[in-house]
Amino acid sequence: MTAIFEEIRRLEAARKKGWISASEYAVAKGRLLETVEDATVLPPFEVQPPRRAVARDAPGPWGLMLIGLCGAGVLTFLAGQVIGDLTIAFTLVASVFAAVVIAAFRRLEG
Repeated sequence: MTAIFEEIRRLEAARKKGWISASEYAVAKGRLLETVEDATVLPPFEVQPPRRAVARDAPGPWGLMLIGLCGAGVLTFLAGQVIGDLTIAFTLVASVFAAVVIAAFRRLEG
């Protein structure tokens, strides 16, 4: 009985290292357990695809908000210099940024 457990452990280690696939593991384990009289063989489990790694290079929501506010400030200053009125420039930049945010949310919805 100890030899069978050792063989199952060896098969599990080979599956975890990627030397054999999950289906090959299930077949080999089934053949091994068939040698034992009272053993029940379970069907092979479903293999889930590996998860994709999440990129950590992109800024988070607070970073994006900071970038947006800095961009709005620079654009307000530049538009104020061109137009000559800071209030009108701020209104123009706020309207453009609101339109961009609305377009982004609509794109996220579908």
